[in-house]
Amino acid sequence: MNTNTRTVSVHSALFDRQANNMNLEGLSQAVKPWFAELTDPQIAQAIEDLDVPESRGAAARFLGLELIPVA
Repeated sequence: MNTNTRTVSVHSALFDRQANNMNLEGLSQAVKPWFAELTDPQIAQAIEDLDVPESRGAAARFLGLELIPVA
């Protein structure tokens, strides 16, 4: 993902959910409710990792999320 991107649309491959025009800062808080019923510590860590630029892509893949840069 382009490091200059600040806004994305998020599409979930696992759930029928999407969020459009989300600021990358606080992305984890936006998607956390989507995983509220899941208690796996790896999922919780991946959600937190969405806010870390270096691990965002891997975390999104693990969670089944597609991050689409918004122009």
